[in-house]
Amino acid sequence: MQALREAISGFRADGVAIAAWSLCAVESRRSSLGVKDRQAGNAHYPLRIADSSGARYRLVWEDGLVSRGHLERAQLDSRAEEALRVARSAAYDDPDAARVLGPASFPEVEMHDAETARAADGHPGRTAPRLDWIRRRIEELGFRTWSGSFSAVEASSRVLTSAGLDVRGESTSFSWHVSVNGEIGNGYSARRPEEEEAFEGRMERLLRTARHLEREAGPMRGDLHPVILHPRVVEAYVLETLLRNLSGATVFHGEGRFRREQFGSRRPALREDLALRLDPLRPMRAGSYRFTSDGLPASPCTFIDRGCLVRPILDLKYARRLGLPPTPLPSSMDALFLEGPNPLPLEAALERAGEGALV
Repeated sequence: MQALREAISGFRADGVAIAAWSLCAVESRRSSLGVKDRQAGNAHYPLRIADSSGARYRLVWEDGLVSRGHLERAQLDSRAEEALRVARSAAYDDPDAARVLGPASFPEVEMHDAETARAADGHPGRTAPRLDWIRRRIEELGFRTWSGSFSAVEASSRVLTSAGLDVRGESTSFSWHVSVNGEIGNGYSARRPEEEEAFEGRMERLLRTARHLEREAGPMRGDLHPVILHPRVVEAYVLETLLRNLSGATVFHGEGRFRREQFGSRRPALREDLALRLDPLRPMRAGSYRFTSDGLPASPCTFIDRGCLVRPILDLKYARRLGLPPTPLPSSMDALFLEGPNPLPLEAALERAGEGALV
């Protein structure tokens, strides 16, 4: 990134220099293996080990225009000035986006796992025995086919600004996903692998659900019938809907359910047993981090409490537009905590459904 910094310091386009800037650089190594219809590592899904690097930038020009974008490794190393010329040609007027952060205190968060780092270098680690376990159980239960993916990543990141911010971090990511009969799947993602007992338990729950889906559905009489939403469906639907409506951009433009004046009010906008919190400081979660790509320190944050809207999800731009402080940003569902009615176990839900449907 040194070449890019040097280019920024002396660069001018149309007689205009760069007044302020923010860079977020990431370098990573990833190993991945795919399984398609029982076949692991075939020509379509081979074992891959890949290195990558790049940087996102925000440039604030002397005339107030802003440029944002992403640079690949070659542009960082040898084509920095060319990239800056392209950035200038795409500059736009947005005073609320013309903000870079200065130095701050950052929390310590456990995000790096040595075992996962070795797996990112290509060590088979837990993947080989887990492949054997899945194959054995699929064969024992007589399922037609299965597919999946396994990956491990080690990454380093750095946020640097013209205002004096310079913060670095290292992290790992481990993930897998398995689908059965092309109908239903489950998986796991975190900074390190779960223990074998947890892996097998998650897989057994998937296999039980897949077995339910093999049952022949009888005719349904014309009447009202219960519909049971699988937890994955609830997570995807409820959380995605809430996050979209809580987005600062959605609130500012009036494109969602919530309005600016509702935040901070004691009047519930949702059912009163509902709460939504973010905690990126939890160790080894996929959604844990020390700082955002803008250099904002991570911290726990409550968006909804007892049905009341506490604050929107705000990056620097929309925090300024709405006149509120910026918030940490969700990066993965496992750092979000949705509190609501008492959970209903799947087996109890299926019994209660009777002739209903599982989605």
